[in-house]
Amino acid sequence: MGLYADNAPNLAAAVITIGLLGYICYILRVICRVRYSSWGLEDWAMTIAMFPFTVLTVACIACAFTGIGATNRTLALPGNEGYEKRGLFWFFLFEVFYCASVIPVKMSISLMLIRIAQNRKSFIWMQYVIIGMFTIMNLIAMMYIILQCNPVAAAWDTSLLQNGGKCNDMKILADIYYATTAVNILTDWVTAFMPILLLWKVNMNRNSKISVSFVLGLGFFASLSACIRLKYTVGLTDAENYLFAVSDIVIWGYAENGLGVAVGSMATLKPLFRRVFGLSNADSGPGTNTWGGRSRKYAFPLDSRRTYAEEDGFELPSTSTPRPGKHGATGVTTQVGASHDKDSLSLSDSESQRKIMGEGHERNIYVSRQVNITHDG
Repeated sequence: MGLYADNAPNLAAAVITIGLLGYICYILRVICRVRYSSWGLEDWAMTIAMFPFTVLTVACIACAFTGIGATNRTLALPGNEGYEKRGLFWFFLFEVFYCASVIPVKMSISLMLIRIAQNRKSFIWMQYVIIGMFTIMNLIAMMYIILQCNPVAAAWDTSLLQNGGKCNDMKILADIYYATTAVNILTDWVTAFMPILLLWKVNMNRNSKISVSFVLGLGFFASLSACIRLKYTVGLTDAENYLFAVSDIVIWGYAENGLGVAVGSMATLKPLFRRVFGLSNADSGPGTNTWGGRSRKYAFPLDSRRTYAEEDGFELPSTSTPRPGKHGATGVTTQVGASHDKDSLSLSDSESQRKIMGEGHERNIYVSRQVNITHDG
């Protein structure tokens, strides 16, 4: 049995929907990274984040069935007396694991940008500063939440306050919330704008611009969830209907983490997007590719990264042009091809972005011509 009333259905629906999105995107991320052998530090950070994120997910779902979202009138009904203590316990876990989860989630996104920026030291140091800011602020918030009551259990068991227990004023916790959320919003916006500055002068096709804009748009929405959560932070000081008031804090706090997992993972799914949305030459027939509505034979395939990895280069078909002369004929055979360093062939998404940004990868393009002269009798 559980208490599932008032705002609890909205809480459960939001957590389940956002949670499924986050887990699906993470699983697809792992598949893409392993398949293309492009696992990096940012992937380890996101993998570490999934452990506290899972505890956070369980805590938020439990909140919906243990009194969070219920009004005082509902809690006063016969049989509902014990749900306040249960709800406060799961809300306590939400507060702790919100901080524990958001740090590695945001760190994964920052490490990805550092990997893309490469030699641009100003961008790299900017991200290190951002990592330091949200890490320190969220650690401070997490430690305060754990230690705000003595004993710790007094945070959810109010009967201990009558037996010598003590908790700090809730206004202090609200101020910690405001400060932490403000830092998270600031770092989110700086991180969201950074790819735009990095790729400002890069020529990208329409499909790439759409995919990048989509991911960046979700990044801003993740930041927007933190902005909305600020509005409901006042509920921490609401003496009446406390469990009802904090339900919106749980919704938007979880949304910030869940969307962070989804957005950070979507940015690594470029190979999958190419296949799903037809951004390859699979349907164009062998040896052809269509750009801008015009067929170009022997054009570079959009999924050429894997082709080069398997064939270690390519050659375009040779062309032979006979040229009649006064005393015979001259034949000119021209062949164009390319040879690549094998280590640079299977590039990850972030590595390919670094390549766009100007990091040197050896490319050897050659033109071979053979002239055959024949003479009559």
